[in-house]
Amino acid sequence: MRWEIWRCWRHFSPCEEIFRAMGAVVFRLALLLVVVLGSLSDLAEWPASVKIGTLLALNSTAGHTGMVAIQMAVDDINIRNSSFLNGTKLEIITANSNCSAFQGAASAMRLFEQNVVAIAGPQASVVAHFVAHMAAATQVPLVSASATDPTLSEYQFPFFLRLARSDRMQMEAVAGIISVYGWREVVAIYSDDDFGTNGVDTLGDALVGFGASIVFKAALDPAIDRTGISKILAGLAQMGTRIFVVHLQPAMGLTLFSEAYLLRMLDKGYVWIATEAIISTLDTIYLESNYVQATQGVIGTRSYVPKSPQLEAFATRWKKIAEEDGSGLIYSQYNAYDLYAYDSIWMIAYAVRKFLLNRGNFSFVSPTGFQANSGGGSDLAKLKILLEGQALLQDFLETSFEGVSGLVQLDKRGDPSDSAFQIVNMVGKGLRTVGYWTNATGCSTVEPGTNGSIKSDEQKLEDVIWPGGAVRVPRGWMVPKNGRPLVIGVPNKQGYKEFVDTALGPDNATVFHGFCIDVFQAALSYLPYTVPYSFQLYGNGTSTPSYDELVQKVVNKEYDAVVGDITITTKRAKIVDFTQPYTTSGLVVVVPLKKGATNHAWAFMRPFTPAMWFTTGAFFLFTGVVMWLLEHKKNRDFRGRPKKQVVTTLWFSFSTLFFAQREDVKSTLGRAVLIIWLFVVLIINSSYTASLTSILTVQQLMPTIQNIAGLVASNVPIGYQAGSFVEEYLLQLNVPRDRLVPLDSLSAYTAALQKGPKSGGVGAIVDELPYVQLFLSSECDFTIAGQQFTKSGWGFAFQKGSQLAIDMSTAILTLAENGELQRIHDTWLNGYDCGSQKVQIDSNELGLGTFWGLFLITGTASIICLFVYYTKMLLRYRRILKAQKEECSSPDNSIQDNSRRSSSFLRSFVTYVEESEVPKKHRNSSLKKKEGGGTGSSRREEDRSPDTNSGCSSSEAA
Repeated sequence: MRWEIWRCWRHFSPCEEIFRAMGAVVFRLALLLVVVLGSLSDLAEWPASVKIGTLLALNSTAGHTGMVAIQMAVDDINIRNSSFLNGTKLEIITANSNCSAFQGAASAMRLFEQNVVAIAGPQASVVAHFVAHMAAATQVPLVSASATDPTLSEYQFPFFLRLARSDRMQMEAVAGIISVYGWREVVAIYSDDDFGTNGVDTLGDALVGFGASIVFKAALDPAIDRTGISKILAGLAQMGTRIFVVHLQPAMGLTLFSEAYLLRMLDKGYVWIATEAIISTLDTIYLESNYVQATQGVIGTRSYVPKSPQLEAFATRWKKIAEEDGSGLIYSQYNAYDLYAYDSIWMIAYAVRKFLLNRGNFSFVSPTGFQANSGGGSDLAKLKILLEGQALLQDFLETSFEGVSGLVQLDKRGDPSDSAFQIVNMVGKGLRTVGYWTNATGCSTVEPGTNGSIKSDEQKLEDVIWPGGAVRVPRGWMVPKNGRPLVIGVPNKQGYKEFVDTALGPDNATVFHGFCIDVFQAALSYLPYTVPYSFQLYGNGTSTPSYDELVQKVVNKEYDAVVGDITITTKRAKIVDFTQPYTTSGLVVVVPLKKGATNHAWAFMRPFTPAMWFTTGAFFLFTGVVMWLLEHKKNRDFRGRPKKQVVTTLWFSFSTLFFAQREDVKSTLGRAVLIIWLFVVLIINSSYTASLTSILTVQQLMPTIQNIAGLVASNVPIGYQAGSFVEEYLLQLNVPRDRLVPLDSLSAYTAALQKGPKSGGVGAIVDELPYVQLFLSSECDFTIAGQQFTKSGWGFAFQKGSQLAIDMSTAILTLAENGELQRIHDTWLNGYDCGSQKVQIDSNELGLGTFWGLFLITGTASIICLFVYYTKMLLRYRRILKAQKEECSSPDNSIQDNSRRSSSFLRSFVTYVEESEVPKKHRNSSLKKKEGGGTGSSRREEDRSPDTNSGCSSSEAA
């Protein structure tokens, strides 16, 4: 009725004419009175009460305090804010789940039978799984304040809503803490139920994003006793990992910490991270000294609750109730779950209010479609369905308000729309905040909602007091004192004793020493913990063992690590973890030296490559031709008979090599070309002189093979160190296997190279740089050909995921920085002693690549000058033709003359360019000589000015 009246009010204009006699103002006031009366009539239609249920473990501390918070909210709605629901009361029906799935289902069934429109609960995740299916069938929403199992967010539970943060978000916060400190391995301790198992699985997924992992999962039986917990902890103490994430219910969690304390697992070096289920109770145990002492240094997460007037009012009332309560409400402390329980009732009230305003009252209908042989006769199948359940669920999802826990708003899956956690540290008798985590910023010291900001690369926390009172961040891994020593494999091969060697000690014990052994032991001394170990030889000592097989033994866990001259390769790095390289390596080619011949007849040709000689000669000729073209018209030195012109041009061109040219250069363009060419000649001449001097005066030792490319292309045998990866590498370069010769020692290197390929030896040896440097320190008849053609290094191999590999890498970097690594290197490996000999490894010949820029400059300059010169000649010639046409043309033969001139233009232009152009004073002297009767062929060849009448004469002759 109210809505019809309201529509009439909004569309009053059409009705206004009918009641115009009453007066518009009077009519509107009357209609408004009708609307008010209609609203009062609607208020009378609201139900007197709405039933809602609560499903908590009332025999637990969390259930007890949660029920107090629920009752506070019900009192606020029914008494303090009775107008919120227009007088409708919330009728609370309480049920006890006892943290049991079976008992929780039975209690929930009793609630559904009483036609509740919503249930505040369940409290435990194990109960929520069962009851959520019942809620989906009856379409009654569940609003949980503490069930955090991430799988409850699945679409199969559409009517399960919660205000508590899902463990999916909480485990991302825990993973964020682990990433801040750079830990890579953790041990998860959890209850073997839905709450624990699903939460830890989510933790594993979150850690993967930070490059960390769970190395061991310790699942505890929910009914386990202290003895069982102690046995499990004793086993965990034998592991190297010292980072423990505890995801247990409060009672079991406190028992675990007390047992860990007795086993001295809360000393320095350990890290304990607890989730909110345990952290929420640590503020309430300050009167229980044994628990306080057992949890010192523990860090963890709990839901972030911003300060607000609502929270202050709640805290005041809570304290008052605690004083009146005989149990003291567990020492007067409340936690986030209590706040969520309070807000869950208000959320139900908001949704009910919106439903009653928009849709009317609730109604229940009996289910249909159940057959008797399909459970249709059971009490469960008889539970009524809330007909408007889907509409009520939508009202829940659209509800948003400021509660005591902050903004209360759900996403489409029924989880809180935003998640923020407080990171706390147990110090003394309470928790101190060391940072915050949100899904937007990660870990930071900036409180959510403030104006501060944090960059992703600046994530950090405040200083933490760790177990044992430590202030330094624990490394998270150590070798157990009562654990077995590490078994370390060491290659045992013939030769190369400077790297790894053994000897018998005074008590007939094998003593290991050498460059690799000393580096390993020095790195161990920089670790913050002691590592017991024992070396074990691999190989018979008479031949080189396969290093790939040695590394494979680490994969097979026969060895914990391998120490020695182990090259880091891609294949090996895929199956083991290597430390930081402690020495650089790479493959080089070793070849015999031969003396370069310096006194042969053609030694003067060696400074330049053939291509350089050819290009230089070509440019001499090119420059000479350019100079002739530029000077031929005006310069008498470049005129005469063809033979004379050719000789003059060649003479002029090659005489510039010694700057001895006699011919004068008249034109400006010719002088520009000549200056640039003389500069090029100067550079080429100087380079040739320097290179030839070096070749003729310095003793040259040259390798028989220049580089790896030349070696592969040849057919000589190639030696390599037996057992190394070099054989596989050369095979990848398509070197036939029959060309490869394995060698076991440095003496075998010398013998094979001295024999040479024709006497059963090798033409070259391919090996790693450290071995070659050791070899060349005593053998000066050999050298390295070309450059190092691979880059690698030597490292210590550990099992995949070993924390010791990371710590050893840090120690090796420390050795390198303080110079101790170089000192060890100098102690065992002598320097190169053959440096006094000049080794010519690369070719001394100067190639075209060195001078192509000079040739480009002079060639470009010459072409430009020629282009400018002929452009000017063409313009001058066109002016002459134009003058001839104006002087000699006639009406009778103009068409014939034009055709003839057009066909002979190119020929006449060439003739014009060929004609001599003598300066005026030269022409006058020539005329005087002609008047004096001078004759002769030489005079007839003198320069003359262009004949301007030649065109006319040709025309008349025609």
